[in-house]
Amino acid sequence: MASWAVIGEQVVWISPLAIGFTVVCERCVELGEGFPSVQGTLSLDHLRGSMACSRGHEIRVERDGR
Repeated sequence: MASWAVIGEQVVWISPLAIGFTVVCERCVELGEGFPSVQGTLSLDHLRGSMACSRGHEIRVERDGR
């Protein structure tokens, strides 16, 4: 049995005109961590970005509808 696991990538989709947003870190939810929400921003000039929650879990952000 392997001592590691591959966890699927976290991806959130935001509306085409959103600049600021709040998302839930699914990894934190799975681990039972409190306060799993993450606030972020993405300039209208960008289609995608990335961020990390306060516990270091990576979250990819994609702009919808383009």
